[in-house]
Amino acid sequence: MKLLLAVAALWAFAGASQATTYYVDAAGGSDTNDGLTQGTAWKTVAKVNGATFAAGDQILFKRGGVWSESLVPPSSGASGNPIIFDAYGTGEAPTLTGYVSLPASSWTWDSGNVWKTTITSNSFNYVLFGWIGSNGSVGSVWGTKFTTGKSALVAPYQFYFASNVLYVYSPTASNPATYYGSMAAMLMTNGQLLYINGKSWLQIQHFKLTYFDTYGVRIGGASDHITIANVYSDGMIPAGTTPHGFYVSASPAPTDMKFYNVDAHRNYNGFRFDGSASGIVVRNCRAYGNRNHGLEDNTGGGVNFDYCHFYGNGLAVVISTDTAGGVAGANNVPQYTAPQAVEFQKYPARITLTEDDPGLIDAGAYVDSFLPQFDQRGLQPSIAIVTGYDLSNQMIPKFQEWINAGRDVNSHSWSHQYFQQPSALTIRYTGTGTAATMSIAGNVLTTAVTGGPGGENIGLDLTNASYNTLSKLVATISGRSGYTATQVAGAQGAAHTIGLADVTGQDIKGGTGYTAQFQESRLEPDEMSTSKAWMNANLTGLPATRAYVYPGGQQDTSTQGYAAAAGYAGARGAFTMDLGTKDVYARGVNIQNITSFGVNPSLMGLTQAQMDARIATLVWKSSVWGAPYGVFWHLNELSATDVGNLLDALIGHGATVMTNTQLVNWLAGQSETGTTTYYVAAATGAEADLRPTQSSPVVNAGADLGAGYAFDLEGVDQRVFGSGWEMGAYAYMGQATFVVVVD
Repeated sequence: MKLLLAVAALWAFAGASQATTYYVDAAGGSDTNDGLTQGTAWKTVAKVNGATFAAGDQILFKRGGVWSESLVPPSSGASGNPIIFDAYGTGEAPTLTGYVSLPASSWTWDSGNVWKTTITSNSFNYVLFGWIGSNGSVGSVWGTKFTTGKSALVAPYQFYFASNVLYVYSPTASNPATYYGSMAAMLMTNGQLLYINGKSWLQIQHFKLTYFDTYGVRIGGASDHITIANVYSDGMIPAGTTPHGFYVSASPAPTDMKFYNVDAHRNYNGFRFDGSASGIVVRNCRAYGNRNHGLEDNTGGGVNFDYCHFYGNGLAVVISTDTAGGVAGANNVPQYTAPQAVEFQKYPARITLTEDDPGLIDAGAYVDSFLPQFDQRGLQPSIAIVTGYDLSNQMIPKFQEWINAGRDVNSHSWSHQYFQQPSALTIRYTGTGTAATMSIAGNVLTTAVTGGPGGENIGLDLTNASYNTLSKLVATISGRSGYTATQVAGAQGAAHTIGLADVTGQDIKGGTGYTAQFQESRLEPDEMSTSKAWMNANLTGLPATRAYVYPGGQQDTSTQGYAAAAGYAGARGAFTMDLGTKDVYARGVNIQNITSFGVNPSLMGLTQAQMDARIATLVWKSSVWGAPYGVFWHLNELSATDVGNLLDALIGHGATVMTNTQLVNWLAGQSETGTTTYYVAAATGAEADLRPTQSSPVVNAGADLGAGYAFDLEGVDQRVFGSGWEMGAYAYMGQATFVVVVD
């Protein structure tokens, strides 16, 4: 079916008779041409950027063309007579991309297991390597950049860049494009594909922007009166706190910017607005699967959005963080309404379910109440136990019963002490001496009292079983004449006192005394190792591969190392991802910090339908980006019925429900990125295709924006198909009784 073209509609905007139309053709053009006809088109974006245009001029890029360049409009239009950047011809929208393929012919052997190719760029941070999984699946992963030199390249997926030369690891006899299956570099690091800087009265339509690490569209400087319509901006690169699909930070404050029928998917923020502004309109737009927000307005309410659909944004949290700020108008699609796109299951959504804290609290009967929900569906939960309390010993038969039934019982620490809340106990000397100090060194706590009756100095070996826990130490010191000791609220009595930090000569006579602190490097290795030893001594049938569950999700790079040193193959980790929410299979998932989500409060007290909608979104995010999640809850936070609803939602939306140990084992079988705790894995499904289907909630739900914006990204006339406009850059064609073609 021929696509409907928007070129004729452009003429309505060219009010001045002297306006000129220029053509740009990536394949057949030449910068030595005059650009005034399709047969004498220019070739490069650089030629456009270096030209000067008058109000009403049109610069048309040929459909099907691909440019690895940044478009920077060089001139401003005028009121009622904007400069227009648009498309001509048939086929795919003109594409601006950071993606540059590196075929076998571009590579030469350098030395050892290092190959090289020439790339003209100031710098770049991302190389996309082909990847073939253990099951034969083909995909791609982001490489690991080294900055110390090419000699550092000792393992697959490693690269180094200097002086316009890219070096990658590949065996001596294997061209990288053959060894990895494909190679591509991402240019324009820290740049933008479309940059409007200090220009006004521009209209930009029908461009596709892909593979960028900072900005798809960036508007800055004294820019205003900008309309961007029917543009698709999909960053794809999990760079960190960028990229932004559409970014505005202009000064003085703009008063007239319009974003019509644009898509902003798989960025950090789909839309972000900073500084001061008013009169910014976002209408008929979609923003799916952005790692932070679909739309973030930091202007104080200068952005109005209506007839929009935001979905599956916020990769690092269990809920959807679709919008932050902005003024919501009418007819936006309700939150948690699935997009019903063509394809999103690029990765299996691997999700674990864990009940935390048995042993710290008596949760045996509660756990048993929901286990039938798992059994009825042929699944197993993980159960994270705390091992350092009398209750832990009392629950040994129950723990063993769970293990015998195939449940995944994991270590959740010895005492459940948080290292990020390190205050342990407050010690105060209350005797008649004139001064008193306390010191801790070499696992020995000592005090030194000046004056008084004598014999009041304390010397305690903190490894002694009589006071090797916090509660025992408090009792011991409190039992000494002239002293008080108080356990700090929130500190855990079973925590071993060898975890206390060294101090010297701290005053315990004056004021309220001195509060001793736990030291992470002492506390955490002990919590992990003693818990594991207790489980080995008291339980049988434990898996050969052990998984750890961080109490309170508290972890950092040090605790990750401690967990590995203690023999844990992996760990369910923090309640959000590492900075930038970029821990995805294609870049590397940290096996010692698998992202955790608590059900409290976001998944509590929900109806079955509400639970289904929220879990559908979680599965969607996991599938689009390739991010594993661990969902957990505590005593009575979910009823047995809630657990059943949760399981049904996961199963119904295609999740792969695993135990923590199963997920750790699977990750450990993927490719380690060098010697780190990060593992990469390729997709098993097709690339996400976020065009709407017939059942999409955006179909026929958009606002009619007039003839000037009626042609979608591909040139399809919104007015021909269906009963109304779609939201987003793509019209859904379906079946029409007639087709009108504009030649």
